[in-house]
Amino acid sequence: MSISTFTPTLTFAQSIDPKIWLYFALLLAMIFVGAIAIFTLRKNLFSRDNDIVNAPGGGLLEHLDEMKRTGQITKEEYDATRSTIIKNASRQLQDSITDSDTQE
Repeated sequence: MSISTFTPTLTFAQSIDPKIWLYFALLLAMIFVGAIAIFTLRKNLFSRDNDIVNAPGGGLLEHLDEMKRTGQITKEEYDATRSTIIKNASRQLQDSITDSDTQE
């Protein structure tokens, strides 16, 4: 009489260490939380009712000046950014004046 032995075969999922599944789940959770954080920050940063951009009295330029005073940006960066802001603002003002003239 012969006795056959049964050797179970492992599937791919069973052959992987269980800790890897935990690390994989943690990685997916971190990616998900990071994506939500990035989208929330972008939404708040680029919203139309941004306090810095719409503050009365040129809030954006005041904020830029504060960044220069505290050393966050150099004088060259300040001058370049300031001139860009002023050019864009004057272009928008000119466009709005032109639009209002054509509507009359």
